[in-house]
Order: sequence, then structure tokens, then C-alpha cells
Amino acid sequence: MSIEEMWDALKDDYGVSEQTLQVVTNINGYSTDTMHDVLYAVAAERQFDGEVA
Repeated sequence: MSIEEMWDALKDDYGVSEQTLQVVTNINGYSTDTMHDVLYAVAAERQFDGEVA
């Protein structure tokens, strides 16, 4: 899963606002690790659906 797909999933599937994602990535960097951190914070999940471990 690409970082763009993670971003979209956080917005569309988990209800994270664009503004929140902008703030978090401005602080922590635009990376897959950051996307996983946001996912864990909002859903207590370590991986996105369909993501291979």
C-alpha cells in the first residue's frame, strides 16, 4: 500500500481530517511510519486493511 493510499484510507475509512493529517505530517514527517502511528491512534490497529505484514 502506498503512502497516498494510506492517507486516503485515514481520511475516507477512519474519518481523520485533512487538517489533522497535515499537522501530524508537518511535525513527524510524511512517511509510512507516521501513517501507521495515526492509524494506531485512531483505530488501535497496526496495519491497514489489505496491507501485507
